[in-house]
Amino acid sequence: MKIIPEQTTTSLIHSSDQGLKLDVGAFCFFLLGMFLAALIFHQIGIF
Repeated sequence: MKIIPEQTTTSLIHSSDQGLKLDVGAFCFFLLGMFLAALIFHQIGIF
């Protein structure tokens, strides 16, 4: 089997793009969670 450079680079870019999307999603989820936690704490009166 012969490895074609174009195919390997596109597959690498594709996989890294998927990983980036996952990271952004996780980061947004984390920020949303922090915001909700702060809101709840503010309602309770801790902060």
